[in-house]
Amino acid sequence: MSSKRSRNKRPQGSPAPRPVQPVIQQESEPQGNPFILVAVLIVFTLFMAWYYHFSVLGQMKDLVGGLPMLDHRPFGYSGAEVDTLRAAMTGDDRGQLSWVHKTAGTIFTALVSLVTAVSVGLYAPKAAWRRWVLILPALFLVVGIAQNIVVDELLGRQDNGLLAAANTLTIASWILLLLCAVLTVTVLVSAFVREFLRRWRDPSLQEPSAR
Repeated sequence: MSSKRSRNKRPQGSPAPRPVQPVIQQESEPQGNPFILVAVLIVFTLFMAWYYHFSVLGQMKDLVGGLPMLDHRPFGYSGAEVDTLRAAMTGDDRGQLSWVHKTAGTIFTALVSLVTAVSVGLYAPKAAWRRWVLILPALFLVVGIAQNIVVDELLGRQDNGLLAAANTLTIASWILLLLCAVLTVTVLVSAFVREFLRRWRDPSLQEPSAR
């Protein structure tokens, strides 16, 4: 009995053993680079811009004797210009233009809005104005789709009752497109400059030189 107590008794002055905590090894999760997502979206948007504005609408222009579509008149158009284009287009031409608006036109508008929103959401400074800026791509999406619908209705009618609405939407869509492009470029360039200055001022973030 005494021998068991002597074996279990801890010598005086020795530190108490600390409880051993199990080491939890955290699995390293691969972190994706958000810039890759933005770059892919930008490339796809530029491709759709070329396909929609230059390839498809360019072919529509050739079909009607070189007259530009109403989409390519950023400063608006008169009733006489609409009448000339309407007379040059057949029913099949108007149907093809409507199909282009519903497919390539909608995809292009959605991509521009998405690129702008993602760029602002990922790279804009976390300030109160960022939420208000996100209204711009949403507004472009609504105006761009509405413009395609109104233009199709205008060309399909025999009167120009929708001329004012179509003009307003066309001009507004071009202004919003320009603002979205400027906003996206500004946000991305500003983020690059901020990251460059941060790494320049903090030597620990710079790549170690080869020893």
